[in-house]
Amino acid sequence: MQQYADMAAGNAVADPLCGGMTYDGHSGTDLRILSLKDMETGFPVIAVGDGTVLRIRDQETDHLVETEADRASVAGRECGNGLVLQLQDDYEVQYCHLQKDSLAVKPGDTVRAGDRLGEIGASGLAQFPHVHITVTRHGDTLDPLTGRKLSDGCASTFRSGESLFAPEIVAKLDPTKPDILAIGVAGKPVVYEALVREGPPPVVSATDTVFVTWAWFANLKKGSAIRFVLKDLNGDTLIDHTGEPLERNKAAYSAFAGKKRSLPAGQYQVDVSVTLDGTIVRNAVSDISVR
Repeated sequence: MQQYADMAAGNAVADPLCGGMTYDGHSGTDLRILSLKDMETGFPVIAVGDGTVLRIRDQETDHLVETEADRASVAGRECGNGLVLQLQDDYEVQYCHLQKDSLAVKPGDTVRAGDRLGEIGASGLAQFPHVHITVTRHGDTLDPLTGRKLSDGCASTFRSGESLFAPEIVAKLDPTKPDILAIGVAGKPVVYEALVREGPPPVVSATDTVFVTWAWFANLKKGSAIRFVLKDLNGDTLIDHTGEPLERNKAAYSAFAGKKRSLPAGQYQVDVSVTLDGTIVRNAVSDISVR
């Protein structure tokens, strides 16, 4: 889950639980895949419930919006490829940013919960491949996580029983913590723009003259510090680096720490942690084989 709906009025920003996992004016919920390269595999977008397809749009090109010119090129078509699904009890769900030529439905089609509607893409106003859903009922836009109207504002207490998501989905969500999307050891510095296009880089080779531990994050809070630790099988530490606390929130972010020398062939373990106010809020560990 990359971003939630903005529940704050005016220029203020607040996600459903009064945090910062959103941006000003965002009316929906964004579920992402890692990179454009992952789109080649195909990640299905499914119906959230039984309903009827009201309207669709296809044929919009998949690309990342990186400049003002890119933004201007999709004016009026920010949703990209998508559809609107009429559910029971007057709920409507709009899906946006689906992959070109992937829509499997047409207006008037009846679908059941779980039916494939299309595939995740990066059409319209998209800075990463994802599907955006907006839920409305009786003219009000709702936050599916809490079931509240956006106009009601955020809630400091989460009542899972009021969520529009199924219980098994709610159990996997933690909007109060960041996510570590991927970690590893590479043979050159890691750049975010390359990650979102190509995905994680190849594992470092023993012939590389540089090695870096790296990590890719979603929804880091201001003040978060990232620590990288790399050890060999003997438990000897090759890297132990903690960066400076972040000066602002980061919806998507990458970082690395390394050394300008080769890493001998063998087995290693990389450990990445995110600390906020002296507490580890997220941690990921991976074993790496260098050849």
